[in-house]
Amino acid sequence: MCKSLKDIIIDKNNNWQALRNKDGKTIKPQETFRMQYFIGKDGSVFDLVVQRKLIKGQTETGLGIDMNNAINDSDQSLAIGEYIYRAIATNLEGLTDSEIIHFYNQRGEDSENRIKKLKNDFGARQMPCSDFSANALYFDICSLSYNLFALMRQLLPLEFANKRAKYVRHRLYSIAAKVIQHAGQVIVKCQAQYYDLLNQVLNSIKAFRPVLT
Repeated sequence: MCKSLKDIIIDKNNNWQALRNKDGKTIKPQETFRMQYFIGKDGSVFDLVVQRKLIKGQTETGLGIDMNNAINDSDQSLAIGEYIYRAIATNLEGLTDSEIIHFYNQRGEDSENRIKKLKNDFGARQMPCSDFSANALYFDICSLSYNLFALMRQLLPLEFANKRAKYVRHRLYSIAAKVIQHAGQVIVKCQAQYYDLLNQVLNSIKAFRPVLT
C-alpha cells in the first residue's frame, strides 16, 4: 500500500462496482474496481483489483485511531475515511472482480483454522523434546487425534458440526451417566435433560457404516 496506490484509491472518479457473492447477490457494503498498475520504472503492467469495505461506526468511536491514514500491521490493507481497502494483483483473465476476490480468499481454504485447532485443542503448539524423530511421532499422534475427532463430529447432531473440541468436551464428553447391563441389554442412565442428545449420538454411531476400499 504505497503512496501512489493510495492516491489512486481515493480518486472520486473510480468506477466502483458492487461486490457479489458466488450466487451473484450483492454483498453490502463492499465494492470493487479494477485498474492496471505497475511497480518501478521498468515494471511490467498487471491488473489490480481493489476492494473496499465500509467501516461502520468506527469514525465516531473516539479511540484515538487516525482513520484518515491507518495501515494495518501487515501493510496489506489501508483505512481511509469510512472505508478499509485492500488490493489484489492478478494475471487471471476472463474473471470478474468478485470472482477474483473469491478465488483469492480460498487460497488457504480452512487450513489456517485447522492448524489453529490442531495447536490449541490437540497439543501441537509445542513439541515435547529436541529429538526430531520423537517430535515427528508426537505430531503424527496429534494429527491422528484431530482426524478422528473430525470423523466423529460428522456423526454428531448439527449443533456440533463446526464446534471445537473444547465445546464437544463440555457439552457431550462431560455428561455424567451410568452404564449398566440388564436382561441382556446395555443401558445408559443419565439425567433427563441429556436423554435426547445421547439418544441421537448413540443412534448415529449404531447406524454408521464405514466405507470399505
